[in-house]
Amino acid sequence: MMQYRVGLCETPPQTVLRIPLEIRPDRLAEGVIGGMQRIAEVAQRAGLVASGAPTITFHRELPTAETITVDFGLPIEAAPSLGPSSGAELVVQEPALVARTCHRGGYGTMDAAYRALREWVRQVGCRPIGPPTEAYLIGPDEVSDPRQLITEIRLPVAPAPAISVHLDTTFAAAAEATREVLRQQGFTILAELDMQSILREKAGEHIEDYLIIEACHPRLAAAALTADRQAGLLLPCPIVVRAEETDVLIEAADPELQARLIAEPELVPVAAEARRLLAAALESLRPHATAAG
Repeated sequence: MMQYRVGLCETPPQTVLRIPLEIRPDRLAEGVIGGMQRIAEVAQRAGLVASGAPTITFHRELPTAETITVDFGLPIEAAPSLGPSSGAELVVQEPALVARTCHRGGYGTMDAAYRALREWVRQVGCRPIGPPTEAYLIGPDEVSDPRQLITEIRLPVAPAPAISVHLDTTFAAAAEATREVLRQQGFTILAELDMQSILREKAGEHIEDYLIIEACHPRLAAAALTADRQAGLLLPCPIVVRAEETDVLIEAADPELQARLIAEPELVPVAAEARRLLAAALESLRPHATAAG
């Protein structure tokens, strides 16, 4: 079984020649070759020079046996002339944070790469914010043996607003372990909110096990309030323990992101230290962490 290495990177700004074309999932290789030929012809007629591998962006999930419109793309260097009859347009893509991985082999087994990519994104706490794009580093127009194909999959994501870890244990055990590691890092637990009970009793709503732990680090709280009395708006630190389908998620709000709301330079090192301690607390839970796909 192929193992996929997934990582984050920022794509550079680039100008892309884009053409919407129809393809059929059951004839994917044929559609990819046809689209590549079409976009290469348009680029050549317009005097454009390619500066990267051709791509396809999927704006919705692939159906099993019906036509879908996708955007074929080709990074280019310049745009001397491009007539409206070409059916293409030039778009300037801004820098973007993407999670990416590479699949080696035919397109029929690429689902495994998508699953690994999405599971990794879930594990690190990022949030998908756009459709996936496939870049054909070695495409079917270059080789006939599908085992030689190399496809890079890019998924636009937003950085994690929280520090998080998934635990393969019971909800009660995860909650108790979270309390313990917070205390070990010098945090005092001020309050706990059982949101499942609160919403059931006060609103008649039913949700999964969901606990909010409000924690405060006395030394850092004193430093923050000394720097700026408005820092009290950022206290205490909320840590959420909630049940998911197959495991338990623990996540803590990132103090550094919160501190940006108050433009006080003296808060920066305090927030950084708070984040380091929260990250250390959650990292110590890793022996019980759910294995990444």
